[in-house]
This record gives sequence, C-alpha cells and structure tokens, in this order.
Amino acid sequence: MKKRFYRITAAALMTTMLAASMVGCSKSSSGGSATTAGAETADPGKQTTGTADASGDLNPLTPPEGVQLKEDLAMGLKSKHTTIDTMEVSNNQHNYMFRMVHDTLVHFNNTTNELEPQLATEWSTDDGGKTYIFKLRDGVKFHNGETLKASDVVFTFNRMQGTTSSNNLYTKLESVEAVDDMTVKIVLINPNLDWPYMMTIPTTSILSEKAVTDDPTEGTGIGTGPWQIDSYEFGNYTKLVAFEDSWRGAPNAKTFTFRYIPEDSARLIALQNGEVDICMEPATIELGTIEDDPNLDLISYDGGSLSYFAFNTQKSPADNEDLRKAVAYGIDVDSIIAVAAEGRGKKATSFWGWNEYGFYDCGGYEYNPDKAKEYLAKAYPNGGATLDVTVSGAERKTIAEMVQSQLKEIGIAINIVELDSAGLSTSTTKGDHQSCIYGMGFNIFGDDARRILQPGSAVNKAHYDDPEVMELLDKAVAETDEAKRKEYYKEIQENVHEHVPYIPLYYADGFIGVKKGTGGIDIYPTSHHDYSKVFVPAN
Repeated sequence: MKKRFYRITAAALMTTMLAASMVGCSKSSSGGSATTAGAETADPGKQTTGTADASGDLNPLTPPEGVQLKEDLAMGLKSKHTTIDTMEVSNNQHNYMFRMVHDTLVHFNNTTNELEPQLATEWSTDDGGKTYIFKLRDGVKFHNGETLKASDVVFTFNRMQGTTSSNNLYTKLESVEAVDDMTVKIVLINPNLDWPYMMTIPTTSILSEKAVTDDPTEGTGIGTGPWQIDSYEFGNYTKLVAFEDSWRGAPNAKTFTFRYIPEDSARLIALQNGEVDICMEPATIELGTIEDDPNLDLISYDGGSLSYFAFNTQKSPADNEDLRKAVAYGIDVDSIIAVAAEGRGKKATSFWGWNEYGFYDCGGYEYNPDKAKEYLAKAYPNGGATLDVTVSGAERKTIAEMVQSQLKEIGIAINIVELDSAGLSTSTTKGDHQSCIYGMGFNIFGDDARRILQPGSAVNKAHYDDPEVMELLDKAVAETDEAKRKEYYKEIQENVHEHVPYIPLYYADGFIGVKKGTGGIDIYPTSHHDYSKVFVPAN
C-alpha cells in the first residue's frame, strides 16, 4: 500500500537564531555535568572523519562554491524499508532515513568525538548519573507544524515500553517528567554515565505526541529533521522531501528517494547509469569497478562493523570450552580477510568496538594449529569432532568455507547450514544453532557491550551467561573514576577472550559508491551514516 504524507508549512527559523541557540552543554548550578562523565568516548588510534582521504577531495563537508546541485537525489538500498517507526527496528537502511527525518536530544560529532546539543541545548546530572535534566531547544517545529515541548519527550520515552528496538532503554527508566514546557527530568533505576551517549542513537528519536496520538501508524513518521516523509511503498521505495522550516536549516536538495535494489550488480548499474546517486554497501568484488569509473567516487572509511564467530554456549557441542578454544586457534583470520574481504578489513583483537569506550587490545587468537590440536584432544580424546556453522550471505558463506577447510586440518568437521537473513536472525535468537557467523556494529559507549553479553538479549548470539560479566558491566556504567571504569571493561574483554563464547574476526572497511563530487555525508563507523546534508553536483 502506498502511503503519503502532506507537509504543513510553518514559519522558518532564522539562521541567526539557529547559530545563537547552538550553545554547548553546560554544568548545572550544583556543578554536576553529564558531559564530563566518561567524556573520552574511545581510545585513540583510529579516526573517522567526514572525508575519505587526507586531502579531503572526497566527500567534502559543504558544496564547492558555484557548483550547481541536483535537486532530486536517490540511493540504492541493499535491504528494504519495513517500517517508519524508529522504535521498531535499528539497522543501516532504516537509520539512514531516521537520521534525516528525526532528531535526538543529543548529537555525537564523529570528527571531534564529542557530544553536542541537538534537541537539547544542555543537560546535567547531580547524582552520579541517576538523574538527568535536559533543557530543550526553543522554537523547534515538527513536520506537522506542532512546536516541540517537554511533553513530546515524555511521551516518546513512555512509548518505548514493549517496542522492539527501544524497550531496552525503557527498562532503565524509573521516571520521566516535564518540569516545564522546555525542561525534562529523567530518573534512571540505576546510575548510568552512558545515558547522554545513548540519547544520540536513532531509536531515541523524539516523536510528536499529537501526531502519534492522532495516527499511531503514520504519526511515527513525523519528526523535526530537515527531511520529511512524502510517500513510501515498502519493498520498493521511500521518498523524502525537504523540510524548509527545519531548525537545522534546509537540505541541499528537494527530494531524496530510497530505492530497494537488493542485487549488488543491479545497484552498481543503477549508480553507473544515473538512476541512483548513492550505492549502499557495494559488493567487495565491485569496488575496483567503482574506483576505475571516472564518473564515480568510492568513499572509504574505517568501519566499526565486526564480523565474528559465535558459539551457542548453551548447546552441545559448542558448550565445550576446549572445543571453542580449538576452533579459535585453528582459524587463520589473516587469510580470511585476504579472501572473504579481499584484503579490505582489519583483524579484530578483542570482542569490542575499536571506537567504543573502554576498548582493550587482547591480542586476538594467533593461528596455531598445534595449540588447536591440544585443546581438541581435551574436548574429543577419541576424535569425531563435528560442528554446525549457520550463515547467511555470500561473504559469510565464504568465511564458513574457509573455516571448514582450515579446521579439517586439525580434525574438526564443519557442516555449513545456510539460511536467509531473516531465518538466521530467528534461529540464532531462539538458540537453535550450534554456532554461526554474524556481524554487528558497536556504538561509542562502553555499556553497548551489554546487548551482546546479557542473557536473553536477541543480540547475544552466543547465549553467553556469566554473572561476573554482568556484575562488571553494572559497576562500570556507574563508575565515575575513569581508570576504574576502563579496568572493569578490560576485565570483561579478558573474560570473553578466555572463555571464547565469541571469536572476533575482522572489522570490514566501509565503502560508499557515489556519483563523482558527492559530499556532505556524515560518516559513522557503525555505517549508520547521516545523509541529511548530502549534495550531488548536477553535472
């Protein structure tokens, strides 16, 4: 069914007012400040900027002076849109749209690695991260013409209960209330110094209470971002139009259409012939074609998406730690990167995001067939080791085939089970698998690790259940001493490395295929990029 949204014109916000309102986060009168709690978001060593190379020639932040820009833009999506509700899904294709249509209370600057105001101009905590006060930006308009108020924020957080992607945030809430029209007070069940960072992800986008109350389905598409939903047809397209009254300023184009083109080759052809201006997740084997095309640019960045091997620690034979260690030391990750990722990836040395707060280099697992055989002999003294590995997609099947070949050399027979992406997700969430090859992107805050280690979490594909890990996570998120906090995260990573519920393989380099001269893309290591300010030359 085709759905259409109609824009209600509202008064434009003055550019000078915009500039004046973009003030920094300030401390409360009693000296507490959320911005000083855990302010160092990630260990140094890698940097993701808005450009793909040191010269800044690719993906410039702003359009070159005098260059005419296209008014109607299009992106080729590898995966389809299935909802316009920010609380029902969190993945690349949806988050692209959500970041353009909606705003969150807080913004994370990928260049400076610092928190910045978005719908909240300032925020503070006075009790070690249990209570937060958010001051809202004045005069912000929703796409339906309503003005942002504290009651909209309260409505948004209360609506999170029971939703697919936001309920985990709701479970942390003790209360949320409007102190006045422009002030929100959030009280958490337990202190959480990562809370301001959690307020940057699309699943916390602020909704219009009136819009959702009037129309619970279509109202979720009403935001405050520079783009608004015009029409959509799931499995085909989603069309956005510029919201001229956005407090962030008008976009650099008039329309932006997401087109669902699942076949890799078809997306590339669409990019080459001008049907789309941006190609989502171009296939690895086609990157060279894009690089060699004088009409295209290949934007690259250090990706935060980790390909990993997960064991179902609650099911035989993967519940045997010695078998898990045998697999870990029997896999040659370097050769997997060379073949499956065509060398475009970096070996992971810890089951943690390299850009995530508290990252600790555990060293990874060395390729050591002799050591692998020693552990295998403990697990299977009479031989006969077999293990099912469930996968979806060509790249992960290649990884599985290489693992199959490598582990055969040490005496482990691997049976590859292929499912489609939906089947893989369901199977691994229910725990039907023995092991799997999966992937995920890490957010910037340390407590993001909770979703991959907490029992019962759909993201915990290892079904790992260790009370010590959960205790360390609880201590870390409430710890104000930065050195102690990092020590807790180090202990967690050492625990996972020792017991091997997961084998981190590699962080794939990220790529975006675009029409030559395209820019304004805010690059996220998680691949949840913001295309709000994207521009494409007309010629």
